[in-house]
Amino acid sequence: IFKTAIIMSRIYKPHRTLGLVSNGVPAVLQTRGSEHFVTTCVGKSFHTYNCSKLSLQFVSSLHESPITCLAGHKDFLFTSTGSNMYSWIRGKLVRSYDGHSGEVTHLMPFGDHIISFGADKRMLIHDIETGDVYADVWLQSFTTAVCHPATYLNKVLLGSKDGVMELWNVRSMKLIHQFKPLGSSVTVLTQSPGIDIMGVGLKSGEILLHNIKMDETLMRFYQDWGCVTSLSFRSDGVPHMVSGSTEGHLAVWDLEKQELNNTIHNAHHSTVASSLYLASQPLLFTAAADNAIKIWVFDGPGGTARLLRERSGHRAPPSLVRFYGASAEEVLSAGHDRSVRMFSVIKDERSRELSQGSVESKSKKVNVRVEDLKLNPVTALAAEEIREREWGNVITAHAGSRDVRVWSSQRASLQSKPLSPKLETIVVTAVGITICGNIAIVGYNSGHVTAFNLQSGINRGLFGKIYAHRGKVAGVASDNINKFVISVGQDTSLKLWDLSTRALCHSVTLPSPATSCTLHRDSNLLAVAMSDNNVCLVDVDTRKIVRNFKHSDSILDMCFGLDGKSVLVATSDNIIRQWDLITARLVDCFKTPTLVTSLSVSKESLVTTHSNELGICLWTNRTLYESVELKPLPDDYKPQLVALEDEQPTQDMEVEESSSEEWKSTDQINESLITLSSAPKARWTALTKLDIIKKRNKPQAPPTAPKSAPFFLNTTKELVPKFIVEEKKEERVEKMKAVRSEESEFQRKIMGTENVRDVLDYLDSLTPSTLDIELQSLAPLDGGTHELVERFIDILIAAVKIKSNYDVLQAYISVFLKYNRRYLIETASLHEKLTELKSLHSESWQEMQQKIQECLCVTTFLKSATL
Repeated sequence: IFKTAIIMSRIYKPHRTLGLVSNGVPAVLQTRGSEHFVTTCVGKSFHTYNCSKLSLQFVSSLHESPITCLAGHKDFLFTSTGSNMYSWIRGKLVRSYDGHSGEVTHLMPFGDHIISFGADKRMLIHDIETGDVYADVWLQSFTTAVCHPATYLNKVLLGSKDGVMELWNVRSMKLIHQFKPLGSSVTVLTQSPGIDIMGVGLKSGEILLHNIKMDETLMRFYQDWGCVTSLSFRSDGVPHMVSGSTEGHLAVWDLEKQELNNTIHNAHHSTVASSLYLASQPLLFTAAADNAIKIWVFDGPGGTARLLRERSGHRAPPSLVRFYGASAEEVLSAGHDRSVRMFSVIKDERSRELSQGSVESKSKKVNVRVEDLKLNPVTALAAEEIREREWGNVITAHAGSRDVRVWSSQRASLQSKPLSPKLETIVVTAVGITICGNIAIVGYNSGHVTAFNLQSGINRGLFGKIYAHRGKVAGVASDNINKFVISVGQDTSLKLWDLSTRALCHSVTLPSPATSCTLHRDSNLLAVAMSDNNVCLVDVDTRKIVRNFKHSDSILDMCFGLDGKSVLVATSDNIIRQWDLITARLVDCFKTPTLVTSLSVSKESLVTTHSNELGICLWTNRTLYESVELKPLPDDYKPQLVALEDEQPTQDMEVEESSSEEWKSTDQINESLITLSSAPKARWTALTKLDIIKKRNKPQAPPTAPKSAPFFLNTTKELVPKFIVEEKKEERVEKMKAVRSEESEFQRKIMGTENVRDVLDYLDSLTPSTLDIELQSLAPLDGGTHELVERFIDILIAAVKIKSNYDVLQAYISVFLKYNRRYLIETASLHEKLTELKSLHSESWQEMQQKIQECLCVTTFLKSATL
């Protein structure tokens, strides 16, 4: 239904987005038996969670534009995007509806119909099953809230921007009553547990309990936090009502005493879009635009609430992302919301935020926001998995701070003691951890590079006498044997330090000042991003610059492929480029709609973060499950735009692949080369050992006759059945001889085809058993002719000359000589051709053997020699 044209990257395919939970669209609560399910909106798709554990149940496919509102009824879920509406069952699209000329703002299921309200001031009623329009009414004012009063048959209550409520009969499509003006725009309408009593929330912050039968207000409440964004009533016997605000606070009101019972300050960090009490339970579900959903339980003294369950993501766009561990099942990310999080690629329930201590309780005591007590945004991050059970294994540098913070991924918490230098007026600019997980390497804007012990937090000293670099340290790294520490700076120098003595070993001059670096430990290749928008590749073993990749825009982040044969670079022009290190050519290049701020690669996936995007985009590696053409691209290649996916496309999505045709190799690249076949090894090895295979598969004992003969005789399956009479052994032998005397397709093919390659292709299409029988039947003694034998020898000679399918050809020659050796020895006229075949075969084998020996010698040298 939703047609989305996506010009794909050659290697990476958009899969899904991690860390998206909710936005500002009000959620929908539905009940299935004793279970409660809540559906939230995340851009162009929606998520459904189980309220018992907040576990993700299913995800919808993509809409063509962001979802504007949600509604639920029985098994149906309704969504709207722009002027269109859709019905879903368990995340699968059922039907679409249209008719509005403007954006749909509200949806309300009503029996077998769905009522929609739009920015065009129209009320449309559609039949859910057929999609037909039942009614179309133009309203006087813009509708801001809708509700169906309980026990009011065919009635709908509308709240308007003008502060006026109207009661409509949707069957006769007549206005029944217009209520007194309320003085402020109506934002929320909710049915209370009492009949005729409606909860009304106003933009001014006033909350009314209004009797719509008598058109009089029974109670008035006022919240100091401004506009009322949500209302809900408890249904478990406690006369409480909860209201949400634009500042993220919740107010709980006691309806018996007509007073404020308690408040939940900073329940969310943004506008509370939904607050819904679960039926007959002291549980409250809330969702907000801060990308979080929460369930609160009211079991405290005086009816106070505490947080029971939570599912959340980054509240501000993440700026750093790295795969964690060798398995790469988790992703470490840090964002502008001053948080560090771990997201699971496998199971969404394992995602969590690394704790920074009791900042929430401290914020309540000093009456400040939680963000003001958190650490500054992360500017650099490093992690090692090996010591995660013993001590902190994640370190972060923070904006404007001289301290390096240490985190434990195992306990998901911040350690109390930071790594602090002796100098006061410096700022951390680069961090790294040795492969053993014991030492943290820290670079500063003053040019210092320091080593810290992660277990004790002790400062182990500076690298160099005083300064490691003249200016800011752009990056630090350590090799895979804990011998060297590498640092790059804005003074155009790359330095190698001895880890144990912290003395300078080597120095390399870079073409321009460095801005960042990353090391591939297995190959000891260091990629350095420089201020002139180039990436240079340095071989740490030889201390030489071996590659230089030019870019037109500034480099934001880069990383090596897992095998160390490629490097991915994200630049400020929204482009991700992948360079092949062996050929020094561009092999992949694609553009995204928003700026890529960070990226990281594993064996199976690529993750990226983007400006103004709360989620982390997960891309799958297409080379793992399909053939991908990686011909080099020109240096001035202009990539196409790639749509970032909120979720994995389904069968309803139409994905347009790259228009480039798949490249196929020629049968023979060069006449001087020997080409092997692409057939599996088992095919041509089985041909030479077919008699052994048949002997092995022969039954150990003959089949036993039944104890008693059946009372019926076997008949043929025809309109007029006939009895089946078993043939005698002699008759079967005579029939086999008659079949052998006839010319087979194989014999006609080799006698009537001049092109040797066509004959070889035909031989490849035969099964080993069929080919074995045909090669036995070539000689006159076995039903063949002298011309067949002579022609087949000519084909073998021609096949050896073209040097194609060399491995399979050896099997053909072996089986042919095995079955026809007596006739070949006795027939003198064939000896000359056999001698020619032997000579050509010996020459080709000597050539093949020489090439194999050369390759073995080079391989043995590279394995044993110290380079």
